[in-house]
Amino acid sequence: MTTHSAENARDLQSLLRKAGPRDTIELNGQFGEVRLAGIRPEATVTLRAAKPGAAHFEKLILGDCANIAFAGLTMWPLAPVPRVDRKLYLIHAYPDCAGIEVSDTLFRGRADSDNHAKWTLADWTEAKIGAALLRGPNSVIRNNAAIGVNFGYGVSGKNSEIFGNLIFGFSGDAFRATEDNCVVIGNRATDAMQVDKNHSDAFQAFKTSGLLNGLVVKDNVLVEWTVRPDNPLRAKMQGISFHGGPYANVIVRDNKVATTSPNGIHLNQVNNFEVTGNRVRNADGQRGRIPRIWIDHCSGNMLLADNEAENYTLQRGLGGPRNREPDYSVRF
Repeated sequence: MTTHSAENARDLQSLLRKAGPRDTIELNGQFGEVRLAGIRPEATVTLRAAKPGAAHFEKLILGDCANIAFAGLTMWPLAPVPRVDRKLYLIHAYPDCAGIEVSDTLFRGRADSDNHAKWTLADWTEAKIGAALLRGPNSVIRNNAAIGVNFGYGVSGKNSEIFGNLIFGFSGDAFRATEDNCVVIGNRATDAMQVDKNHSDAFQAFKTSGLLNGLVVKDNVLVEWTVRPDNPLRAKMQGISFHGGPYANVIVRDNKVATTSPNGIHLNQVNNFEVTGNRVRNADGQRGRIPRIWIDHCSGNMLLADNEAENYTLQRGLGGPRNREPDYSVRF
């Protein structure tokens, strides 16, 4: 295990080619946009900022890479984001990657994203880029923060994890998981913005074809709005969304959702699920019909218990113990 140092993209590329398993490369400087390809050490090589704020990237794109960990980076564009049809991310690992980990990194849609609550529609369009999308198996997105981004964090490879991340201000979906046996645990997302035709979801799971199996969504806090009340870009954020199906073996447990959308938690075409201990409430404190826990076309072993919601829309014959209205005296 050896520690190396890199101060620019050229040094980084050279060191990665010769780094041994479990080596660390300490980063200090401006790295711009970096593309890595064909780097597959036998065990994890870690690219880590030498100290907090020391290593800035505008973008990281990975193809045919494995066993690389990124830690402590700062990432945002230094120029307006190009307007393209596809979704852009500050870190994008393609499906031929595996074992990629991103941790303790700060993502911004623009350098001034702390002011995202005051951004105009043009500002959001200029900064329309997501945080991290890891599309290969065994990927981990852990303990990061994203401020003023388009989409937040996504995994689309099997056995992947989104754990302990923060998002403040997003205009797409905060979290996505689109492959089998993934977990989304202990994250927090707030302040959904409506800047285009996309309908913001705090969490969404889907698969382009076939069954999506074995997902855990647990201990997340998903709040539609916390900033200036007169912002015209405020979205009606959907909460936890299993809209499409078919799904199987889904656990949705102990999440806190505050939204003005009808959809607090929605499960459709799920075989075997547990929905327990969730707290779903109206983000503006308005009592009545929404948000709801909505379950339809599901089958198998179905457990619905100990939840709070303004309303329950359930398929025939489905009920459960201790499901009740929200307690607004408890803050999220």
